[in-house]
Amino acid sequence: MILKLKPKDLPLGNYALVAYGRGMELPAFTYERAKIELEGKVVKVVPLHEMLFLEDAYADEKDVLVFANDQSEVKETLDNLWSLGINADLFTCGNVEGKGGVRVQQLKEELCEVNLSLSILKSTLSSSTSARARRLIGEMDFSDLKEWAEKKAMEIDPELDVILSPVLMPAKSLVEENIGKNVKTYYDTNFYNSNVIFTGIDALIMRRISFQLRKNSTKVKEVLLDVDPLMAPIYLTIISYIIKLNK
Repeated sequence: MILKLKPKDLPLGNYALVAYGRGMELPAFTYERAKIELEGKVVKVVPLHEMLFLEDAYADEKDVLVFANDQSEVKETLDNLWSLGINADLFTCGNVEGKGGVRVQQLKEELCEVNLSLSILKSTLSSSTSARARRLIGEMDFSDLKEWAEKKAMEIDPELDVILSPVLMPAKSLVEENIGKNVKTYYDTNFYNSNVIFTGIDALIMRRISFQLRKNSTKVKEVLLDVDPLMAPIYLTIISYIIKLNK
């Protein structure tokens, strides 16, 4: 599966407004976090229908970035942006034709959302000269990823639900789809027997949840992804695909 990871250079601009449809949180928040952490640029990210119903008619931005796969969502987006004369770049894993000022970029390969996210990160890293950027670019040969990801997949108890830390939240939809378990996040409530998955930077707050659950005699399995926060949701999604393949 690691051989299917093929990040490419994408024609990305600078967008102040980013919208995502169902299942496309991973690329949307990868773009937002990369821009903030690597370039210091603030990006507003909203669900697609929040943009369509609440943002479009009032937004100053005339160039937006959209990630959408659902055909109904895509059609609504194209019609809405066209009627308002708003230019946009729409990235999708499906078959879509552009309309008006909406330029469509289609990615049809396997692991589309993952490869799209990696491509976004690669494109952003290429313009940065920081030590962190150089290190992340080096990671994209994925030479050590297979063994590490398979080991982490084994650490996740398939009988338990999942609670994701704030850093890992962009992976929620795809993880839930791949492993077939209820996936919650730090901000949810009513937790049950769960894998508590977190990164090094948000370990403390997630271990508080683990502690509270154990006090209530709830079964907990902690899983640490000690990787760069920009890559962590992408890596977790890859791990979830491995779990899916091994079912």
